[in-house]
Amino acid sequence: MTADAAWSITDPCAAGGGACDLESMGAFADRSGRVGAVTVERCRRCGVGVTRPPIADVAFLYADRTSIDFQPQTRGLALAIKRIAFTAQARRMLRQAGFKGGRIIDFACGSGLFTACMAQASGAETIGADFHGQPPPDLGDVPYRPMATLEALHGSADLVLAMHVVEHDDDPRRLVRRIAALARPGGTLVIEVPNIDCVWTPIFGRAWDAWYIPYHRIHFSRASIRATVEAAGLELVQMIDASVPTMGRSIANLLGRQNTTLFVLISAVLQPLQLGLEMLTRRPSALRLILRKPG
Repeated sequence: MTADAAWSITDPCAAGGGACDLESMGAFADRSGRVGAVTVERCRRCGVGVTRPPIADVAFLYADRTSIDFQPQTRGLALAIKRIAFTAQARRMLRQAGFKGGRIIDFACGSGLFTACMAQASGAETIGADFHGQPPPDLGDVPYRPMATLEALHGSADLVLAMHVVEHDDDPRRLVRRIAALARPGGTLVIEVPNIDCVWTPIFGRAWDAWYIPYHRIHFSRASIRATVEAAGLELVQMIDASVPTMGRSIANLLGRQNTTLFVLISAVLQPLQLGLEMLTRRPSALRLILRKPG
């Protein structure tokens, strides 16, 4: 994949009038320690951000499950807090999606904790999927399928989840098509991504946790994520402002500390403040899209 081919989401730009007009936002720290010099470019018109250099295959960043996507250090009290929060989030999401029953597939399920909470909250057949051969430990007894075997499940899911997944690929349009293939005709998808225009972006600067460079390849604005899903042939039913409890990790980043239980507690305590300011400014930390696959 060439540098030009790596960004095709808004060609033309979601704001109209040709390709994106990208300008550099400067250098960012490589939180993986595996890429080296990394920068972000942002379109002056549609607002999308792009991490450079492009990476054709990002699998090596996640091969050992040590990144925060897999929450390797979440145990004890921190795990209990997250389980409560994830269960509440799963119930809210099921209502928003209008889920009436059937099969749920959680694409790129990470640690598996949210998938397990979704299975319990829905009471429905739920399958976690990721590119590793073995299931993640927090998935419990929920069925797991490596992504290499997912073709057999194409067109079978009543609800497909892709929670903070699409931003991890240089070609999100292609990735959304791959995710959408799992849904049955008329089925529902829920895609959630960080919002580059979040109120916390200018406050925390490069310490804002949702930058997460170089793991996050694309940094979506409202216009660019809408363009992505519509280019994949999906119908946007609703775009919902979502609040992801990132205050603790952002503060940890600011202080140069690891995300320990202390910072999980800080996130829990500060969540009402975070949610309140995001609602007041209408600049949420994440964008949740309820989508329909054409019948």
